[in-house]
Amino acid sequence: MKILFIDPPFKSFAGIFSLYFPLGLAYLAGAVKKAGFECSILDMDAALPKEGTLNFSREYEQYTNYVTALNDDKHPTWQLLCRLVKEHRPDVIGITALTTKFGSVIQTARFCRKALPDVPIIIGGAQASTMPELAASIPEVDYVLRGESDEAMPELLQTISSRGDFSKVAGLTWKSNGKIIHNPDRAFVQNLDSIAFPDRQALLNQDHYSTEDMGIMLTSRGCPFRCSYCFHMWERKVRYRSIDSIIEEIMQINREFNTTQFSIKDDSFTVKKSHVLKLCEAFQKLPFKITFNCTTRVDLVDDELMKAMKAAGLSQLSIGIESGSARILKETDKDITHEQILEAASLFNRHKIFWTGYFMIGLPSETEEDILKTIRFLRKAKPCYGGLGVYNPFPRTKLFDQGVEMGLLDPNPPLEHFLNTNPKDLFFKDPHKRMANIDHQRFQELSELASNEFHQYNSRLFNLARRGFARQKAYMNNPSMFWLDLSKAVDFLGISKLFK
Repeated sequence: MKILFIDPPFKSFAGIFSLYFPLGLAYLAGAVKKAGFECSILDMDAALPKEGTLNFSREYEQYTNYVTALNDDKHPTWQLLCRLVKEHRPDVIGITALTTKFGSVIQTARFCRKALPDVPIIIGGAQASTMPELAASIPEVDYVLRGESDEAMPELLQTISSRGDFSKVAGLTWKSNGKIIHNPDRAFVQNLDSIAFPDRQALLNQDHYSTEDMGIMLTSRGCPFRCSYCFHMWERKVRYRSIDSIIEEIMQINREFNTTQFSIKDDSFTVKKSHVLKLCEAFQKLPFKITFNCTTRVDLVDDELMKAMKAAGLSQLSIGIESGSARILKETDKDITHEQILEAASLFNRHKIFWTGYFMIGLPSETEEDILKTIRFLRKAKPCYGGLGVYNPFPRTKLFDQGVEMGLLDPNPPLEHFLNTNPKDLFFKDPHKRMANIDHQRFQELSELASNEFHQYNSRLFNLARRGFARQKAYMNNPSMFWLDLSKAVDFLGISKLFK
């Protein structure tokens, strides 16, 4: 049996550069190949050579292009999808469903069914897990997998192949005689070492990815914290891979793709200090030098950790700052303070670590003064790079429920809503009424002000130089990364036309 996993087109529709690759699908590819099935991954944002901007200051406006492309049956991307699906002629199609790109998931299923009418279609991913009834209501979708699917996917494929009993597949939502059936949930895999490595070789169009793209990986799954904006799919528990397993995967990636720069995408990398220290020791014993980046929290770092991580090749670290308003920060349930943020900032700077601070605006109860405090706190915290996002409500989160109670959000929108709505506005009853205390026009003005402030801050030559200096070891290991970063910087600064 041959399976084709698809990551639907999204950022390419909006003219935004797509970073990395669909790690979740690579994990599933590894699992199904281990079970004896043939598998390929079609990442539609990389079906053609990657293009697009890295300047996110006009992200909202750019996503209007996404909505237009989504509903254009003659768009070249949809024509390409149909052609590629027909060429590969899979026996089963699997589509990953993130909430923000759910409209594209709906259309991808539609075009796949049009191309191959008799091929079963499976949907999985975060949106499928949070709203399985909605995912199953897509006419072209036959099966929905909820939660962790490393074991469920091979079992479902075997059941399809043998025409077995679908009621026995834990974690499956399926249809029988027009009725949607939800099987019991599936328990999480407790031994992560038993899961096959992500199969990066299953990716189609591998020449459209950089060696750094291939270095995205996980060393654990789960997060013990309670942030009110986050969907805790893995619950508030952390499962760890063994050091040997992590090192083996790094060596495999290096051997197959010559990768020396790795991106560790754990929710909070330094939750277990002893694990990180052992891993850093192992990094230094590798037969080749590596650099890595990771995400953590301001209350999970100290001098010993920073020294060990820097010695092991840490090139960049990201933390969530969220808001410059103490009241809003408290509403996020992040359980940190501005004092802790500033202490961590001082720690990172003392160790000369390039660090990113992520901020967001647009939370339901936010006021104009709260947003202005966030803008001011950027220059107080002084990250090497400040990331800014407008709050997106996700189902099964505390802030989502708050938005429903305030009358701002619709918890059960129809499928058509996802096809005709900017992905930054999903679930809002009225996109012009995102917040209780700020009207639409004023919020647009504040968003533009914040975006411009952050872009000006990030595009300072001093900050760009700091990023380049932080990645010098990566450049020495792989000089092509320098030229790729330089081209991104040129685009980010808006001067690419001068070079053309």
